[in-house]
Formats: sequence, structure tokens, C-alpha cells
Amino acid sequence: MGIRYKEAEGPDSRGDTGKIPFDDGSICSYRIIKSDRRTMALQVTKAGEVFVRLPRRLPFRAGHELAQKNKDWIFAQVEKIRRASERKNAFHWTEGTSVLLYGNNRLLHIKPDNKKKAFCVQDTKEGLVVSGPMASYEEEALESAVKEAVKLWYRREARGYLEAKASSWSAVMNVGYGKIAVRDQATRWGSCSARGNLNFNWRLVLLPEELADYVVVHELAHRIQMNHSRAFWEIVEKELPDYRLRRRELKRYEGEIYQRY
Repeated sequence: MGIRYKEAEGPDSRGDTGKIPFDDGSICSYRIIKSDRRTMALQVTKAGEVFVRLPRRLPFRAGHELAQKNKDWIFAQVEKIRRASERKNAFHWTEGTSVLLYGNNRLLHIKPDNKKKAFCVQDTKEGLVVSGPMASYEEEALESAVKEAVKLWYRREARGYLEAKASSWSAVMNVGYGKIAVRDQATRWGSCSARGNLNFNWRLVLLPEELADYVVVHELAHRIQMNHSRAFWEIVEKELPDYRLRRRELKRYEGEIYQRY
């Protein structure tokens, strides 16, 4: 039986904000948000903000109790985001940096070439080589320009790569699809619209090929089942018996990739 809360007779003295002291001495602030929802929930955003979401009928006290009861879980989420932020800050788009391509680490090489009017990226035996007119850039601006040039190259590489995979797997699965779009999606690896159009995240080109295959098969399976029912997963499993392992591995990559790229 769940806890029942009576409507508060007056405002909760703690209001809609609170703080949680953690065992390591740090303190985390949170905010309670009421809406027309039915259940209580905790949310930790990618920026490390903590929200407690409540149905309008419940007093703020219920939100404070939920936050305190789950402080170990909140600490784990906030700590994970803090560590990811530290890794991101330690990563720079400069000479000798290791970047991902098809799940492999490639060295980034920066080669000034002021004869060129724009930046050029090439995949060579040495690694990914970025050349272009760099003399006019300050250090920070140059790093930003290199990053954008490499990301643009990744997106172009991803289009042909993912179009080929979708074509190959659709033949195996005997399903059709509409248009393919390669996007800079913040949280999704892929999606399938009701019209059969496929959207893929360009960052799939960073992953091992078997993980890109999983995402493509997943989205093509939606051409048969537009849900995540048992029937849907049976379609995925028919093509990829180890899809659960691939899904877990994909999750493992998310922190590093979305923070750095």
C-alpha cells in the first residue's frame, strides 16, 4: 500500500526547494515542480540539475521526503555527470588527440596549410588529418574551428555509411523505408516516422560497426511494429540474437560520445 498524503492545511515551510547533504560532504540543491501528472518522479538533467516532479494534489512535503529517501540514487547520478564533465574538459581538439571512428581510436593531426581557403579533413594511415588556413586563428578559436571541421566530415562520412547499412538490412529483413536523414540529435541514436522515414544520429560513425547495425535493425523493425512490444523485440532478435548485449554496449558509449562530440 502506498503512502497517503492529506492536502496540506497551509504552505509547507520548506517551499518548493531543498538541499540534500551527501556523505562526502557535498550538498545538492533540488526544486519541486507540480503538474497534472499522476505519479511522483525524480529527474537529474544532463546539466546536473535535480527536479522532483509531483502531482498537483500532493503537498511539497511529499517531494522533500522522496528526495531524501532517494539521496543515494541522486548522488550516483550527479557524480556520474560530474565525472563526465571532467572528462569533457580534459578533452581538446588539438594535435595528437585520440578521436573515435568506427569504434577505433584515431590520432588527430593538425597541419597548417595557408594556401587552402577552407579546412579539409582526410582519413589517412597516420590518422585524421585536418589541414587549412590556421595562421589567423587564436588558440581557442582554432580548436573550435577544427572541431567543427571534423564534425562536418563525420556527418558526411555517416551519410554514405548509414545509407548503405539501411539498404543492406532492409533487403535482409524484407522491409522498405522512405527517406534517410542524418541529424545532430542530442539524445537519440535513431528514429522511424509513421511515414517510414529513418533518422540517424551522425555519431553512429564513431561506434563499432556492430552497434550501428543494431540501431539500423532497430529502426527498420519499426517498419513492421511501431512500438516496443514483445513482437517488436522478436523481430530484432531474429536478425541479431545478441541484441541485448549490443544495446548494453551502446549505453556504455553514450556518456563519452555525447560529452565529447
